[in-house]
Amino acid sequence: MIRDARAIGPVVKVRTLAGDEAWLVTRYAELKQLLVDDRLGASHKDPAHRARYLDNPLFDMGVLSDDPAVAAEIHSRMRTSLTPHFSAKRMNALRPRIVEMTNQLLDGIIAKGSSAELHGELSLPVSFLVLCDLLGLPDPDGFMTMLSTAGDVVDSEKAEGGRLVLFDHLLELVAYKHANPGDDLISALCAAGIDDDFVTKLIAITSFSYLVTPKNLSAGIALFAEHPDQRDLVVKDPSLMAGAVEEVVRMSKTSESCQPRYAHADIDIAGVTIKAGELVLCDHYAAGFDDLVFDAPERFDITRSPNPHIGFSYGSWYCIGAPLARIEMQEVYSALFTRLPDYRLAVPINQIPMINDLQLGGGIAAVPVEW
Repeated sequence: MIRDARAIGPVVKVRTLAGDEAWLVTRYAELKQLLVDDRLGASHKDPAHRARYLDNPLFDMGVLSDDPAVAAEIHSRMRTSLTPHFSAKRMNALRPRIVEMTNQLLDGIIAKGSSAELHGELSLPVSFLVLCDLLGLPDPDGFMTMLSTAGDVVDSEKAEGGRLVLFDHLLELVAYKHANPGDDLISALCAAGIDDDFVTKLIAITSFSYLVTPKNLSAGIALFAEHPDQRDLVVKDPSLMAGAVEEVVRMSKTSESCQPRYAHADIDIAGVTIKAGELVLCDHYAAGFDDLVFDAPERFDITRSPNPHIGFSYGSWYCIGAPLARIEMQEVYSALFTRLPDYRLAVPINQIPMINDLQLGGGIAAVPVEW
């Protein structure tokens, strides 16, 4: 599908999962160009009648205003509020806890026998345990259920009900953290004097953005099983792990690979004109396979250098949580390769089940392995 889209052109008209028209951007150069173009952003002059990427009320949160300047100010405020709490130094302090949680999960997996489903038994739980530790949430399982319900893109009524439950829950948590502050992100945002509704929105956005991490984790688990030579390289030389994670991110397909944005002025690019108000889908995954940038892009190569992927987006849209995602992937893979050095896929890699369009956190649904 990636090759087909690029064969037509780097910026092409497509029909979204919600049934609306959009421009799909698949080539690296055009994608980077658009991600720093201030004519593309999170505003729409008529939000109620805009083209939609997915039919889910949570995507309404992505349209911050009908005024481009106001939307840009809100987006900047969100990043300013969150960025200090995701610095590399702060995230590195979480390494021991991530290692501890990963090994506890692996203890249970290994004790059960010689096979497992590592997406549901490792990637998802470790990601949500880390997220809940970061936020200061007491019930990872309950929170995961709330996110899953609110993220449904098939039943919009169910999703809206889930969104209301989720936001009520987050408002209660914010009130609790005001009275009982701890060493966590929600408490820190409350202490910064940010109003409760904005804190709630920040926590919701952080949580849904973090749904990408278990998909990246599982993609890497599958890729390393399919390419044991690459796994052997990083086992023999752990200094290669950082580069290995970058290669996994480049090759990982998640439902969040397409970032929906709106043009608020006409944009001429790659021989087409994106009209003001039109939806633009920036496909970071496709850009990672652009052979004008990446040599043999279909090859999984942990020594790839340079590897200027934009799997975490680019410019002012760059993922704030990228330092944590990188650390989590590094530590989970390190523990997995130590504890289960010879694990292998139980099914061909092209038969790994995918969630695809059912949830905002779509992508890999299961990684069955044996050892």
